[in-house]
Amino acid sequence: MKPTKQQRNLRLRGIQTNEPLLGPQTVHFDIANGCNVRCTTCWHHSEYLDDNHVPTIDWKRRTMSFESYRRIMDDLVTLGGLENIILSGMGDPSLNKELPEMVRYAHQRGIGVTIITNLLAVDLPSILDSGGELNLLVSICGVSHETWNAFHGGSMAGGLDRLIGQLTLLREADFLPKHVQVINAQNYHELPEMVRFAIKWPTKRINFKFASLVNGTEAVALSTQQKRELIDTLIPRAEAIAQLRGIDTDLDAFRTQVSLQSHATSPIEEVGCYMGTIYCRVTVDQELLYCCNTDISVGFITEDNSFRDLWFGGGYTDLRARLARGEYFDSCQQCGKYKQNYKWHRKLHQLSLATESQNGH
Repeated sequence: MKPTKQQRNLRLRGIQTNEPLLGPQTVHFDIANGCNVRCTTCWHHSEYLDDNHVPTIDWKRRTMSFESYRRIMDDLVTLGGLENIILSGMGDPSLNKELPEMVRYAHQRGIGVTIITNLLAVDLPSILDSGGELNLLVSICGVSHETWNAFHGGSMAGGLDRLIGQLTLLREADFLPKHVQVINAQNYHELPEMVRFAIKWPTKRINFKFASLVNGTEAVALSTQQKRELIDTLIPRAEAIAQLRGIDTDLDAFRTQVSLQSHATSPIEEVGCYMGTIYCRVTVDQELLYCCNTDISVGFITEDNSFRDLWFGGGYTDLRARLARGEYFDSCQQCGKYKQNYKWHRKLHQLSLATESQNGH
């Protein structure tokens, strides 16, 4: 839903004052916990997870019902300010068979939809036929069979071929997805080839993400030498290909995530957190998370405790104040919304400079 000028002004003022003058701009819905692959970086399905962090079978089978989704959506639309929802999961959203219906319901309310998916099991004809604003963030993470299989835990025979078949359908439909490339020790060497991949399989943009690794997944972390190779050789080479071919990437921001000293991926202290008034996440169990970080819970949405109640409640207010003071959680060092925070940090800095310039005149 396109915001009005008044809503844009309220949104900006809310970010500057850290107050929720509207509902969130974007809400991320986890609609399925299960997955059809086992990405080695995944906090829920990786083969490298410590035994005490492996989810139960019951947890993996859970999905969000359409009725729960609709109730929360109706509350959000009434609040005002909602522009886009993200349909994703602790696994892959395609494992929720009500995904097409959820997309249609959002589009009927004038809300844009972004789906984060490995694309392998998505019913593309149904999704593309919905008619509203749609973005597909397609997790690729390897552009050779060997690397794709390694990253995805060897869990699906012919997986890359299946992915390419789906990308072919999108190309034939003149639909441009975004490519997502999560980088670890198994695939970092393919960075330039990931850009070349977008020549044949066109994309709006390639999003590179330095893998956030915990609970055993550190097994696929890059070494200091590999990180240095990324910075000195592979990122510049990938940037040169992207520039030559006119392919949009976020390699400039990706470079800032590569830390030689630790597994940290996000110098959050340098940019700040702006998610408290613009973004939140709702899990399959209807737990409301402050951001994509599962450590920062606001509470559970119920019939007696609505999204609105939590959004304007004391717990949310306290969290906004804490993070505005720079009192971050340990897990914020691997911020999943770092690039969005980076964007807002730059935007607010530019606005500040413009204001100073005007006042100087």
